[in-house]
Amino acid sequence: MNIKISYNWLKEYIKTNKSVQDFVKEFSLKSQTIDRIEEIGQGLDGVVIGKMLEIKKHPNADKLNVAKVDIGKKEPLELIFGQVVELKVGDQLPIAVAPTKLPGGLEIKAREMRGVVSQGMCCLDSELGLSDQDRVTFFPKEIKPGLPITQALSLRADYLLEIEVTANRPDAMSVVGLAREAAAVLGTKFDLKVPKPNLKIAKNIPLSVQVLEPKLCLRYNAVVMTDVKVGPSPLWLQLRLIFAGLRPINNLVDITNYILLEYGRPMHVFDYEKLNGQKIIVRLAKRGEKILALDGKTYELRPHHLVIADSKEPVAVGGIMGGELSAATEKTKTIVFECAAFDPVLIRKTARELNLHSDSSDLFEKNLHPQSTYLGILRAIELTQQLAGGKVASPIIDVGVKNYAAKKIKFDLASIKRYLGLEIPVTTVKKILTSLGFTVSGTKTLSVAVPWWRANDVVFDYDLVEEVARIYGFANLPSRLPQGQIPVEQPNLEFFWEDVCKDTLAGLGFCEVYNYSMLSEKLLAKVFFPASQALRINNPLNEEFEYLRTTLLAGILQNVSDNSKNFADQKIFELSNVYLPTKANDLPQELPKLTGAIVSNANDAFFQAKGVVELLLKKLGINNYKLVLTDSACPLWAKGQALDVILGKEFLGQFGLVKQNILDNFGLKKPARLAEDGESRRVALFDFDFKVLVKLATAVKSYQPIPEFPGVTRDLAVVINKTLSWQEIRDLANQVNQLIVDIEYLSTFTDDSIGTGKKSLAFRLTFRAADRTLKSEEVDEVIKKIIEKLQKEFGAKLR
Repeated sequence: MNIKISYNWLKEYIKTNKSVQDFVKEFSLKSQTIDRIEEIGQGLDGVVIGKMLEIKKHPNADKLNVAKVDIGKKEPLELIFGQVVELKVGDQLPIAVAPTKLPGGLEIKAREMRGVVSQGMCCLDSELGLSDQDRVTFFPKEIKPGLPITQALSLRADYLLEIEVTANRPDAMSVVGLAREAAAVLGTKFDLKVPKPNLKIAKNIPLSVQVLEPKLCLRYNAVVMTDVKVGPSPLWLQLRLIFAGLRPINNLVDITNYILLEYGRPMHVFDYEKLNGQKIIVRLAKRGEKILALDGKTYELRPHHLVIADSKEPVAVGGIMGGELSAATEKTKTIVFECAAFDPVLIRKTARELNLHSDSSDLFEKNLHPQSTYLGILRAIELTQQLAGGKVASPIIDVGVKNYAAKKIKFDLASIKRYLGLEIPVTTVKKILTSLGFTVSGTKTLSVAVPWWRANDVVFDYDLVEEVARIYGFANLPSRLPQGQIPVEQPNLEFFWEDVCKDTLAGLGFCEVYNYSMLSEKLLAKVFFPASQALRINNPLNEEFEYLRTTLLAGILQNVSDNSKNFADQKIFELSNVYLPTKANDLPQELPKLTGAIVSNANDAFFQAKGVVELLLKKLGINNYKLVLTDSACPLWAKGQALDVILGKEFLGQFGLVKQNILDNFGLKKPARLAEDGESRRVALFDFDFKVLVKLATAVKSYQPIPEFPGVTRDLAVVINKTLSWQEIRDLANQVNQLIVDIEYLSTFTDDSIGTGKKSLAFRLTFRAADRTLKSEEVDEVIKKIIEKLQKEFGAKLR
């Protein structure tokens, strides 16, 4: 989390003469990283404070005025201004003296406007980069005309620091927290200015607070203040908000945002008159309740959302954002300040579910400690008394945890030697820990009491070692080359075979795709996978990401559909996990799947898929598998055009052509998109259990010497029933004689002349002997046996 604060603001809590560059270098090495330094006041060198001496209408333009302005020189400056802001004689305001260039890039030049020369410009805050509002900042009469605005606003010699604070350090997400860190880093004193408001009750106004969910709201502070005057904040406060990236609104809202920056403590302000029943109730939302938030949107609340409510309805979403209907406005006279501590997990879940995030929720998610709420409410009272004239109208209501029992850690100094490799004197260790706010006692074994602002991230003794090490300086730790044998990482077989598969498919012209692990019920239904067998996500981003996927097929087919607008032929694959439900409340079973699609002409898609599968299995060293016709009842595959791949009792996967009704679901209507060659396209898929492939894969290859003797090839064509597969013919022929070294499929032919329900299957046999050249008679004898066996087993006839 990045925050922006000025260096001068930080120095209000510490004493240091270090330049900003030296400070940033040392602080970044020992605490949080400072990513950027920006000089404040750049581009304002040509802007001074000017006093209006004379104002009159422009002689040649009704909507323009001509003014003479005292800028501290002998002759007054003459300039022209419009009617955006009403000015009068005696006003002192920022004047850009020509020629100059303002921070936003606007160049101010002396120029003639309808017969009158304007030598400068009256500047709005937005033009000076001091605010996003088109208004003028007026200066008191005590300021001498001609004084540079950088001096009038104390902007000279200040720098804006952009600091990256790690998520485990919410205590450092504020000016006070960073100043405490800086004091420890620089070895100087941390000067915390504890708020000391006047708590005398001027007029007692009733307010009751009920916390019905004490486990979700650990502490709740509130106070009523009256006679407040709502208006713009003073410029110094506005500037600090603007430089931090926050927009000034009015003095009450600005006070809460200022405390957010100063103490890292989110707050909220209600209009007391808009709270029904003079009550605040911290409770869970009721079914059907809604709230109009400050962002102008209406949110429907769920029963597990925590709300701040009055006697009738919610007025804020706890820890996230207030409601529009209870917000303080310019007419507000009596207010209620709220400062609370909420359960971080609840805040994070609620913000995600509502898609409603704020600076407050970002901090509450980091687990803010309840001890800081009272300090925040005191500071709010103090600033309201100073800036809005408010008076305390109730006691400070304090519900929940009030006292902090510091956790004590036994810290053996020997652990420093064990972890860091050097001995640090006990006095140095104590000094470092004390500077960070820890209370230390003991000599050899220390007893360290953890301050409340570090209670969430300092738990064990090695956390204390880290604190000592970073302030002592990592650069001061001894360094030496590692000794001994370098450990060798054990190869991960799954990663190895994953690379083999991806490289093989890429070499075949496939493109890898990555789809989301979450999909919709509608997408699952397109491939006839029931959503009831998938895990539903409790807080989906939207309905398109409602379920964890149980198949890669749906995503792959959606990719094919999206790509079909531009490509006739496609080859894509994905190797990712699917998620199968297990027992109740258990994590899902994650199974890696390898799924791919081939879009090609109708006569070629299936055989391309078959060739890809065979090559892939060959690269994995998987042999002797069988291809079995897939069950015709499967809703995915076209009847008789899909095969299961089986090795022993292991099911590896399947491939084949997709049914047309499934393609229709994805907008791949029949006939499929035509290519330039005019042929229709079909979609073939392969889907494998990658875990089984890894288990059966082997990288061991047996050496086969080059044959010494030539082989003999013979082609055969047999007429068989259409129901018989090539694999059955090949397996039977292969068993006839050991001289057969290869059987290669050639073609299949069907015609009425062959016979009804028949087909002609052609294949090539290769014969070879290891010790001699075969004679024709030997080969003829083997072929005769093959034909006889095919006739006996399958009723085959030689064609």
